[in-house]
Amino acid sequence: MSSPKSPTEYDDIGDIDITLMTLRKPTELKKVIDSVPKPVRSVPKNGLPMWYRLGLESKLPVPKMPLGKIIFARGKIGEDVRRVGLGGTGPQPTFDLTDPYCHNVSYDYVPMHDPHLAHHFAQKPARNRMKFLGFCTKDGRAVCSLKEFNQYRKYLYNQFMDRIHQEMKRLDERARDDLTLRRVEVDVARRLQVFIRAERTREHLERIAQEHADEWAEKKRQAKEQEKKIQARMKYLAEYNEKQRKERAARAYEKQNRIKQRVQAAAEMELRRKITMVRQWRANEKKRVNRLKQEKEAKQKRLETEANNKWMARVEAQNKKIQEESLLLKLYAEDMNAGAMRRAKKAEIYAYNTDLELQRIRLANWKLMHGGHAKAAQLVRKMGVEFEKSKRGAKGMSLELAHRMAAEAMTTALSTQGDALMTLGQARARMDIETILPPAPIKLLDEVLESVVMEFARRRVNLLLRDVERVVRHRAADVFFVDYRPRPKKSMKKHKRYSMQLATELARQYATVQGQAILFGDIVNIQSDETTDQIMKSVKDRPPTPVPSKTKLAEVTFIDRVEDLPDPVAVPSYLPERRKLLEMVNAAAKLLSRNVSQTVHKGMDVTIGKVTLPVMRHPMEWGEAVEGLASAVVNNRVNADCADIRRTGEFLANRILKSLQQEMKIEKEKKKHPKTSGDAESEPQSDFYVPDRANSPEKEESPKT
Repeated sequence: MSSPKSPTEYDDIGDIDITLMTLRKPTELKKVIDSVPKPVRSVPKNGLPMWYRLGLESKLPVPKMPLGKIIFARGKIGEDVRRVGLGGTGPQPTFDLTDPYCHNVSYDYVPMHDPHLAHHFAQKPARNRMKFLGFCTKDGRAVCSLKEFNQYRKYLYNQFMDRIHQEMKRLDERARDDLTLRRVEVDVARRLQVFIRAERTREHLERIAQEHADEWAEKKRQAKEQEKKIQARMKYLAEYNEKQRKERAARAYEKQNRIKQRVQAAAEMELRRKITMVRQWRANEKKRVNRLKQEKEAKQKRLETEANNKWMARVEAQNKKIQEESLLLKLYAEDMNAGAMRRAKKAEIYAYNTDLELQRIRLANWKLMHGGHAKAAQLVRKMGVEFEKSKRGAKGMSLELAHRMAAEAMTTALSTQGDALMTLGQARARMDIETILPPAPIKLLDEVLESVVMEFARRRVNLLLRDVERVVRHRAADVFFVDYRPRPKKSMKKHKRYSMQLATELARQYATVQGQAILFGDIVNIQSDETTDQIMKSVKDRPPTPVPSKTKLAEVTFIDRVEDLPDPVAVPSYLPERRKLLEMVNAAAKLLSRNVSQTVHKGMDVTIGKVTLPVMRHPMEWGEAVEGLASAVVNNRVNADCADIRRTGEFLANRILKSLQQEMKIEKEKKKHPKTSGDAESEPQSDFYVPDRANSPEKEESPKT
C-alpha cells in the first residue's frame, strides 16, 4: 500500500480536491463485491504495494526492478492452482460454455501443476535439476512468466465474478422471499380483518333473528325454494358445459394432429439447414485460421521492428543527454567563477562602506562627548527650576517633579527640528496642562492629537497615491502606445530614455514641498503693503542675526506671561510635527514614484504590445494601501527598505498595468476592424434593400442629422 502523506503535503487544497474527485464512492454493488472473499494468490509474494489495490480485471504492469526481486509463481509444484487459488469457502467452479475457443482465458496444460505428476517432481534429482534451470524456487513454487501470471489472474477474475453473480442472485432471491413474506403478512392481516367483520356481522344478524323470529322463518322458507330453483339451474348448466367440453376436446385433438404433421416437416427442413450450415462453417473456420496465422506473423515482425527502432532512439537520446550535461556543467563552472568574482568585488565595496560608517559613528560620539548631552541636561535643569518657581505653591509640586515633567515635555517637543522658541513654547504648554489636568484628560487629548495626525497623514497619502498613479500612467501610456497612437513629428532632438524622462518628471513634481497636492492648501502670494525707493541690501551682505541660547529662551518662556508667547496650536504653520509629516510624505513620494516607474517599465513589452502583471503575494485594496503608507509616514518608517512602500508600489503598478492592458485591447480591436468612412459609423446597418431610401436624398441625410 502507498505510504501516508505527511501533513505538510496537504497544504495544497486544490490537489486534495482533485484526489477526492478521482476516488470511487462506495455503492451498494461495491458492498456486495466486498462481501465475497477475493481469490488468494492473485498477487505474487513481495509484490509492489499498488498491485494489491488493482482489481483482478487489471493486468500487473511490467516493473523496472532488480533481477530476482519479484518472482511470479501461481503455486507449488503438483498443485491444481485452478482449484486451490479459489479457496475452499465458496462453491466449486462449474462448466463455463461462454468461451468455447478460449479467447478470453487460456487453459493451456502446465505439467508442473498436474497433481498426477507430483510424485515425479517430488524426487530429489528432479527437484534439484528444476532449481538449477530456474523452473522452481527453494520453497517449491513453480516459476512462471508475467504473461502466464496475468492469464491466471484473468481466470481468477472470471471465477470471482461468477461468485459475485451467485451472491447477487442469492440476494435477489432473498429479497423476493422477503417481499413475498411481507405480502403474505399483509394478506393475513387483511383476511383477519375480514373474518372479524364477518363474525361481528353474524353476531349482529343472530341478535336481530332472535328479535324477529317469525319474519325470518318466512324468509327462510322462501330462501329454500329459491335455493332449489338455483340448484336445478346449476345442474342444467353443468350438463350443458360437459357437452360443450367434449366438443372442444374433439376439435383440439384434430388441431393437434395437424400441428404434429407441420412440426415434423419443419424438423426435416431444419436438419437439412444445419447440415448445410456446418459445411459452410468448416470452410469459414479454415479460412479464419489461415488469416489469423498470417496476422500473427505480420504482428510479430512489426513488433520486432518497433523494438529495434525504440532501442536505437533510446541510445541516441542517452548520448544527447550526456552531451547536454557536459555542456551544462561547463556553463555552471563558468557562472560560479563569475559569481565568485562579483562577490569578492561586493565584499570590498561593503568593507569600504563599513569603514566610512564606523568613522561617522566615531565622529558623532566625539561630538556628543564634547557637550551634546551636557547642554541638553543643563537646559532641562534650567527649565525645571524656572517652572518650579512659577508654579510654587501648587498641589504636589516639587523640584524633582518639575525636572521630570520638563524632561518629558522636551522629549515630546524635540521630535523634529523646529523653531527653538516654539519648541520651548510647546514644552511650556504641555507642562501647564499636566499640572492643571489629571492624567485621564491628558490621555484623551493625546489620543485626539494622534487621531488628527493620522487623519492628516491619510489625506496627504491619498492625494500622493492618486498623483503618482496619474503621472506614471500618463508617461507609460506615451511610451506603450507609440505604435498605435502616432504623434506628429517634432524637431529632431535626441529624446531621453523612458526611465530618465519619467525620473525627471517625477523629480520635478515631487522634489519640493511647495506647490504640490501634498501641501497644506495652495500657496498665495501676498503683496507688500508698503514700497520703498531705497536700494535694499542683499542678504549676502547683511550681518548675521543674533540667535539667543536655549537657556535664555527657557528663562523668557517660564518667567514671562503665557499671553505674551505665540500659541503653538493657533499658528499651524509653526508646528514642527506638520513639517515632519510633510518631509516624510515627500520622501515617500520620491521612493514610491521610482519603484512604480521601474515596475511598470519592466512589465511593459512595447515591441509586441503586451503587459506582464507583477505577482502580488498579498492582494490589496485602495484603503489598505493608504492606511499602510500613512502609518509608515506617521511612525517615521519611510526608507528604501520599507515593506509598506514596496507593497504600495506593487499595488499601484498592478493598477496601472491592468488599465494599460484594457486600453491596449481596445486599440487592437480598433486596428483589427477599421471603419472606412464617417458615414459608415453614423448610418445603421440594414440587411434589406429599400428602394425609397436609396432614391430619396432626404432619407439618406436623416441618419446623419
